[in-house]
Amino acid sequence: MNKIKNSRAFRIFLSILVAVILWFYVNNMDPNPREMPVDDVPVVFIGEDLLMERGLMMADCSHDTVDLTLSGNTSVLAKLDPRDLTVQVNLSSITTTGQHSLNYDVNFPDSVTKNMIEVKGANVQTITVDIVELYSKTIYIRGERLGTPAEGFMAGEMSFSEDTIVVSGEQLAVSNISYARVSVDLEGASENIVTVADFDLIDFNGDVVDKSLFRTNVENVQVTVPILRIKELPLEVKFIESPGSMVENIKCKIEPESVTVAGASKNISKLEYILLDEIDLSTVTQDTTFTIPIPLPAGSTNLSGEEEATVTITFQNMETRILTIDSESISYINEPEGKTVTVVTNEMDVTLRGPAVILDAVEPFNIRVVGDLSDVTADNGDYAVPAEVYLDGTDLAGAIGTYQITVRIQS
Repeated sequence: MNKIKNSRAFRIFLSILVAVILWFYVNNMDPNPREMPVDDVPVVFIGEDLLMERGLMMADCSHDTVDLTLSGNTSVLAKLDPRDLTVQVNLSSITTTGQHSLNYDVNFPDSVTKNMIEVKGANVQTITVDIVELYSKTIYIRGERLGTPAEGFMAGEMSFSEDTIVVSGEQLAVSNISYARVSVDLEGASENIVTVADFDLIDFNGDVVDKSLFRTNVENVQVTVPILRIKELPLEVKFIESPGSMVENIKCKIEPESVTVAGASKNISKLEYILLDEIDLSTVTQDTTFTIPIPLPAGSTNLSGEEEATVTITFQNMETRILTIDSESISYINEPEGKTVTVVTNEMDVTLRGPAVILDAVEPFNIRVVGDLSDVTADNGDYAVPAEVYLDGTDLAGAIGTYQITVRIQS
């Protein structure tokens, strides 16, 4: 046993054990505190909202940080993270402009109570603040687009949840602010962008100013940027055909032939063309040029710029002929129940269109004119009613124009 106690290894072990016991005693049992310097403790302010209610604001302060000397038990100081310390200044007692020297409190983290640590010293005892009158100004928001949408897409007009922002601060500084700028990255976008974004304050020289010097009524704004699909769409006309007025009988030219539009993908992605109008060829009695407004898909923009299209219809290898028919070729349908109908029209001219060889063979008895009395009231009297003209014996020619006959209704 004595041999073990006198060994070198045992003496080393015993020395380490004694050192550990002494270290534990000094750090946990020693009642004598020690000091620890903590530099650059940030100064924070409370009560600024109350200042604003009084029409005041803090323009400047004498110190942004404070150097402290703390005293406390070694184990307590060891647990303290200097980054958790702040120096707090309360502005709520200020009611006038000018310079005010204020005391401060040191805020410790929740893990440390004030009675465990003492502030033994500081490089400054008070914080001096410069209080000025609060000045407010309403400025507009402008959008800045960064990047380019995906190929085949373009950005529409940017909109914001707020049209304006109220900026408050020192009068001279606020007066120099021109507008608020919101920047949105559009790079590669193919869908609408809706995001909450920060904003910069821009002065009249176009420079960004330090926003921390001001108060604003909002911290950010919601931005919406519609991303529109770009598509070239042909312009087309739909024709209503009848004998002598067939699409194969005409040449149609539309200028411009197409327009480029931008709109929401759901509105234009499936569109193959834009329909200008529906034209009944039997009402077109000669070579004609129409000017037709170009209708756009809902919510779309015409990037080409043309608002109207010119449609020229030219009949190919077709002739016209006017024939006079008598009352024997005139009849009616849908007469009013319980009434007597008499056709007043004894004769009328009918214009036919078709190949010359067909028209030369047409006789008046090949033509029938049929009036439609569907819209005639039951009252007695004379009525002009619409009529359809039929050319029997051929589908290569037919009547053009509109017609009506006069009938007399009697009880």
